[in-house]
Amino acid sequence: MANAVLQTRIDLATKNEAESLFASLGLDITTAIRLFLKQAINQQCIPFEIVPPQREFSESTLEAIDEAKRISKNRKTKKYSSAKELLKDCE
Repeated sequence: MANAVLQTRIDLATKNEAESLFASLGLDITTAIRLFLKQAINQQCIPFEIVPPQREFSESTLEAIDEAKRISKNRKTKKYSSAKELLKDCE
């Protein structure tokens, strides 16, 4: 299958935040965008609910964020270099 180039412009802060988030998930931006596009095609819609930014997080969300930070800092936590590697480990 031939490849096509897709270009978009976003502000630097958004790009940096997205790179950081996706890197923590073992993805790069290109792979994350490809996943989004594939899911949009598969579901024939935007594959998530579009909601306004939340100014305040619930207590359970804050606790989940703290837990995720603790887990990510634990040296015993298994790390993955890609989403493919993580999915293979889930089989």
